Amino acid sequence: MSVVILFYMIVYFILALIFVFIVRKITKLGIIRWLAVAFVIFLPTWDVVLGYLVYYPACAFIPKIAIYETAETEGIYYEGINDCYMLLDSEGKNMTDEELTVVGDISDPLSNNFQYAEAKVTQKYNGITREMINIIPVIYKCISVPKHKDSPAFFRTSCTITAAPQSKYMVKVRTIKLGILEINFKKIINRSSGKLMAEYNRVNRWNYAGLWFIPFFEWLDWRWWSKSEGSAHCPLPDDRYFYFEYEVLKPVK
Repeated sequence: MSVVILFYMIVYFILALIFVFIVRKITKLGIIRWLAVAFVIFLPTWDVVLGYLVYYPACAFIPKIAIYETAETEGIYYEGINDCYMLLDSEGKNMTDEELTVVGDISDPLSNNFQYAEAKVTQKYNGITREMINIIPVIYKCISVPKHKDSPAFFRTSCTITAAPQSKYMVKVRTIKLGILEINFKKIINRSSGKLMAEYNRVNRWNYAGLWFIPFFEWLDWRWWSKSEGSAHCPLPDDRYFYFEYEVLKPVK
């Protein structure tokens, strides 16, 4: 992968030189020439520049972890997370469409002993084109089912569309992306009273995929090559964020 990125960097550098050379031939205005240079520098790096400009102020005000109230519940309802689904191939197994429907990471609360988990689903994953397709929002309710003898290690669920969520408690997530910066707001709410039970706000920065710490077209989705990072001003996000609701909501014994 490093070789591929290096190849694209060389190609872009050559094209950038050609572009600047053409601009210099077309105009003698110094400001236009300098704007051309700024453009070819800024184009592959704007997301990193924007991310760093917002990162440090965001770290000073946004991070917060607070638990105001806890509760026991049979199930959890999610919004803004676990909001996509895909239909697996049965591969010859005797499985229903409900068992082949996978909703986000909804199996995680089920494996943590909740009786059911629900989610507002707004997207469908197309396994052929590997694209997310927007759909009319629907509520899925998932339960765990016995493991299949052909795949005993696979945690199986059955997910069906329901008219409205049953759980009294909601985990609501909102994500804001600014270049390489990602800000996450997770709130746990009592749906009956509207009362905020807990919140976890974090600032997450992704390092760039370029070689030698040189940012290069991260916004073209090199992110799988990147990793999350923190700093002295904003600590590295930890796994607690992903399991925070289990500190607040406990399965009914």
